[in-house]
Amino acid sequence: MLTEARLDFLIELRGYDGGLGLMPCPPSVPKAHRFQNGLIYSRTIEIEGRVVAPEGLAGRRVRIWLDQLESWHFSRSEPPHIGDIYDRAGELPGGGLETTLYIPKDAWLTATICLSTVWRHLRLTGADGDGRGMRLVDFSFSSSSLPAR
Repeated sequence: MLTEARLDFLIELRGYDGGLGLMPCPPSVPKAHRFQNGLIYSRTIEIEGRVVAPEGLAGRRVRIWLDQLESWHFSRSEPPHIGDIYDRAGELPGGGLETTLYIPKDAWLTATICLSTVWRHLRLTGADGDGRGMRLVDFSFSSSSLPAR
């Protein structure tokens, strides 16, 4: 279903989990990338949602992963990478859609506070679908069901 040149999604946000994971670092991780010389950590937040639109995907489960965007990389030939959306039906238990969104590091605290207090919906726009996935060209969170575009 993710085969369109451009596809708009509206997602109802239903639950949140995660925030910080801390664990021993495997030996394969270079020392420069370790936290306190022996740990790795993750700031990823997982959001559970249901697709409201487009109609053909309405009702499907979606897992949303938020992570920090450390730095911007601009290119004349490639659009900035702000996230992806994939159809994982048949691949994972529960299937559904899965997306990763990158929030600018400077906006992380504000985003996590708004996520836990006022945001109820997410609007995504995907582009250049290949049937299995699309790159995201924009996204926005909102407290209303029909965010202004």
